[in-house]
Amino acid sequence: MQYAYLSYEFLGPAIFVSAGGAFLLLYLHDRKQRAALRLAGAFLFSAVGYAAVMLGDADIHRAYQAVVLTSLFSGHFMLIWGVASLFGRKVPQLAYWLAAVIAASIAIYSTYNGAMFWLRYAAVSGFTAYVYLLCFGLVWRARSHRVDSVVAALFLIQVLVTLNRVQLVQTSGLDLTTHHDFKSSSFAASMQTENAVFAIAIGLALFARYSVTLVKQLQRLAETDPLTGLLNRRAFEARVQALRESSAPLSAGLIICDIDHFKRINDSHGHEVGDRALKAFSRLLERETPNTAICTRLGGEEFCIILAGATDESIRLQAIHLRGAVERMKIATGDQPLRLTASFGYSRLDPDHDLMTAMAEVDAAVYQAKNDGRNLVRRAEPAALTGARTNRRETAFAMPGGPA
Repeated sequence: MQYAYLSYEFLGPAIFVSAGGAFLLLYLHDRKQRAALRLAGAFLFSAVGYAAVMLGDADIHRAYQAVVLTSLFSGHFMLIWGVASLFGRKVPQLAYWLAAVIAASIAIYSTYNGAMFWLRYAAVSGFTAYVYLLCFGLVWRARSHRVDSVVAALFLIQVLVTLNRVQLVQTSGLDLTTHHDFKSSSFAASMQTENAVFAIAIGLALFARYSVTLVKQLQRLAETDPLTGLLNRRAFEARVQALRESSAPLSAGLIICDIDHFKRINDSHGHEVGDRALKAFSRLLERETPNTAICTRLGGEEFCIILAGATDESIRLQAIHLRGAVERMKIATGDQPLRLTASFGYSRLDPDHDLMTAMAEVDAAVYQAKNDGRNLVRRAEPAALTGARTNRRETAFAMPGGPA
């Protein structure tokens, strides 16, 4: 019978410890997951607080009350901090600490001014409901996956459950004059069960959100060039195919560019500066092209851009703009800034054009720009295609191509 009596008292803390331990293991596995560490702290602090509420007696030992309040404010701050970190939002510190000061003041007043446990419970419950509401707002504004809506809904449901408990205390006629009366009541057992269910639900939902985030990170690693962060060949071809299917019968723009004299940069400044130049060049392409553009590194110092719904003139102007932007770019090398130039080729990619054939034609235009003096823009012509250029295009993603 004693085991049955104590089971619900340990239920909430045990589940909160389990959830906190799971997030802590996630952090220990990857120390970059700071949000996991904060969420682990939220669950573990809450476990301490719930254990103090159900196993201690604040009526006799006021130290229990200090433990409960400390764990309450610490745990909920870690919760809102962890949620904000996970969803890339700022912590609403002013809103949090203002509510914490009000709740703490009421709790301390009710503790030292007679048997007013019901007031203390109402203040603490109102504070927790407010924090859950803040978490709901953070998640709802930052939602980008379906699981985010589930996380937001769980926080909102817990807000309603918590406020309903406060209303029940006021209307049910329960004798909650003291802490001892509260923890020996059926109301306390119900509260612990509800908290345990919430801990399980929100813990699983947040872990699901972590899973989505990690899958996205793995997908991004599988689709991008490790040095520049631009799309790799497989992802590039898939994106272009999807773009052409969704925008048919509109044409697309195809631009290929090759950094001039890149071998000299590596020989004169070293490969570290060369890598820095490639990264800066990649960022420039992303910054100076439309948001709908698809950019990729073909190999070495050669890059490709696909423009959605482009005309001949808009493609030409974009290539000219990029050439000028590259010419104006400066890269710090320690002594004097490094200046780059690049040669460009372009053409219109109609719905019936083969992508690889068109890229070979544009690559020939890049060669023509280099042969004409570099730092130029040339339009691709089908007549410029040769068998040697076709073979080069098939290996361009794996090998640096073209004259430097």
